[in-house]
Amino acid sequence: MENTNKKPNRKWSPYITYYLIALNVMIFIAEELLGGSEDIETSIAFGAFYTPYVIAGGQFYRFITSMFLHFGVEHLGSNMISLFFLGPYVEHYYGHFLYLVLYIFSGISGNMLTMLYEGVSNSFAVSAGASGAIFGLLSVFILFATNPRLRKMFPIKRILFSVALSLAAGFTDPSINFMAHAGGFAGGLVLAFIMQEIIRFNVRKRRQ
Repeated sequence: MENTNKKPNRKWSPYITYYLIALNVMIFIAEELLGGSEDIETSIAFGAFYTPYVIAGGQFYRFITSMFLHFGVEHLGSNMISLFFLGPYVEHYYGHFLYLVLYIFSGISGNMLTMLYEGVSNSFAVSAGASGAIFGLLSVFILFATNPRLRKMFPIKRILFSVALSLAAGFTDPSINFMAHAGGFAGGLVLAFIMQEIIRFNVRKRRQ
């Protein structure tokens, strides 16, 4: 029998995306068991975003915890389906770690714009959901569409139409936190572009 030190090829897997979906589902089940995901008091106790608690109470953890909470199974389902289809493309492009950084940063960006808007308008609401983070992932498809190697797979007109349609859905529905969507998209796009340029710079440097 021949002995070899070669490691078998492992199939790449978007496991961060799967972990995020699993975490969201598990937290949702916990919400349902301990008061109901659509119960405001339960959502607040689990860490939903509420600007007065963040500003006056210093509860900055809500910037992150709110990303993993959802109001009802329909809210959870729509976000997890979006994450399932968008996440693997972005995770493969940036790698597992940078993908997770982008996801968390986008969610925080959405909550920051929400806080800014509510502070100016003096109108406050309890909000939660992964949509800010997911819109950050959606923004990466703009970069895909402008990448010479990828733009045939991701035509710019189709991508822009999808982005506009997604943002419009949140803008026309008062029950949806449009600021979280817009903030997540804008923050995600900026960070995604910076990370892309850093990766390209490092690749060019290694080739020199």
